[in-house]
Amino acid sequence: MPIYEYEADGFDCLICGGRFETIQGIHDPPLEYCPTCGLEVRRIISRASIKIGGKVDFDRAARKGLTTWRKSGEGTWEKVAGPGVDVIQGTPEDIAAVDGERKPVKKLDLDSDPPD
Repeated sequence: MPIYEYEADGFDCLICGGRFETIQGIHDPPLEYCPTCGLEVRRIISRASIKIGGKVDFDRAARKGLTTWRKSGEGTWEKVAGPGVDVIQGTPEDIAAVDGERKPVKKLDLDSDPPD
């Protein structure tokens, strides 16, 4: 049975923290009220955890028509198994465009004084 997460719908709850998890069947209707505080709740989308056992068999994936590539450099991907081209190479313009879309990494400087 899956674990579903719920949160208070439009309220801040001081009793239960506003969020809780519960085990429910897939076809069970969503809860309407928090079992702890009684506030109205809504089911939220939470992170899924999927564990795949063993190693990935690239040749088996290729037999099913899937192609697997491995990153071999900046903007370069080499085929591991499956149909398709052997190498995917991005142009310098493509690489610059992708780098331009990346968010800058926030750095925490513990040696400097905090701003006023």
